[in-house]
Amino acid sequence: MAPIDPQGQAGKRPPRHLPVGLIAGVAACSLVALGALAAVAARGAVPAGIGLTLALLPIPALLAGILALDRLEPEPPGNLVFVFGWGAGVAALIGLAGTLSGHQLLTTPALRSGGFAAPSAAAAIGVAALEETLTGIVLVGLLLRRPQEIDGLTDGVVYGSMVGLGFALIENIYYYAEASRFGFTGVATTFLLRGMVSPVCQALFASLIGAAVAYAAATGRRRGLWAVGAGWIVAVALHALWNASLALSASRLAVTYAVLAGIVVILLGAMIWDRRRIIGLIARYLPGYVPTGVVAEPDVAMLGSLPDRRQARQWARLHGGLGGLRDMAEYQLAATELGLLHRRSDRGLVDLASFTQRREGLLGGMRSATSAFLNRLNDPPRPPWAPHGPSCFRPARLRPAPQAARADPAASRPDGPAAEPRTGRTDG
Repeated sequence: MAPIDPQGQAGKRPPRHLPVGLIAGVAACSLVALGALAAVAARGAVPAGIGLTLALLPIPALLAGILALDRLEPEPPGNLVFVFGWGAGVAALIGLAGTLSGHQLLTTPALRSGGFAAPSAAAAIGVAALEETLTGIVLVGLLLRRPQEIDGLTDGVVYGSMVGLGFALIENIYYYAEASRFGFTGVATTFLLRGMVSPVCQALFASLIGAAVAYAAATGRRRGLWAVGAGWIVAVALHALWNASLALSASRLAVTYAVLAGIVVILLGAMIWDRRRIIGLIARYLPGYVPTGVVAEPDVAMLGSLPDRRQARQWARLHGGLGGLRDMAEYQLAATELGLLHRRSDRGLVDLASFTQRREGLLGGMRSATSAFLNRLNDPPRPPWAPHGPSCFRPARLRPAPQAARADPAASRPDGPAAEPRTGRTDG
């Protein structure tokens, strides 16, 4: 670990611009998705409208849930948009390829008038392998190009869920467009058996690859590549099982969904553990920065407690408005990333020069956040997490300067013990 420089003076964090490649990638994925929508719309405006409406229905709630899980150390919005667009673009490409070849690659098993048809094992596994490979490419790309953005299991699951939701959005449009040929019954069957569950399942399958990518990022890309392969195998197996189970009896389908739900619960539990791990890094590494003045001991205790962090944001919102809330959120985020940076340094995943540069940027962000908050208030009240002790959000008042020439009262008396003897006096 690089040594802490208590005298280091960090400046303000430089603004982060979106890379040109990311912008181009989002544009390309959007164009592909628009092409897929145009192909669906060519079948008829009504099926396309129904498909788009029903496909969008579960997405906002699931997006809100994923972003809520990502509050502790949020990922860059540009990255999230890119992986979501990648998933949508991949689904659009597979759908267009299926339309041109005359095969419904996205609909495995295919919907028939009597329900879903039983797919062959080769079809179920082949389509699952194709989809998980194409969605997993973007996650492996993050591992290779931006490993510093993947700080733990939560990050991997969040990125995987986003690419899975993007895929499910376009996939469901194809589902509903195909189901509309069988009238209301076909649309209702697709909605109940696949439409509402598909976004969750696709997010789950991609999350397994994302969790494996997070493990590889934490242990070193070369040592952890086996985990990526293992995550891909599990994702393909579960995806194929889901595809095949839709044509089975209701009891077997219920067993499949129970297994998938159990895996979701396990992932959520692992994410809760990961949040506690990150909080523990703050209590481990940030006390060393108390001498720098960027954080005080009560501030470290606040940053190391999720309820206290929430209370601090509420306090900042109450006294500083939305700007104060933003300042507190930036301070907490920079402190969290500082703890994660030290952990990466301990594991040898970052060199000394990169560590120092990144650390100075984070310290500068923390100083800028506290300065901006204090500038909003003339007399900030004491924070609830530091009612008596020091805090960066309530600096100690300057004591009045002592008077320059304050004399001792005893010495000012002419007849006092310190009075100098009088000389040159005459009587008479």
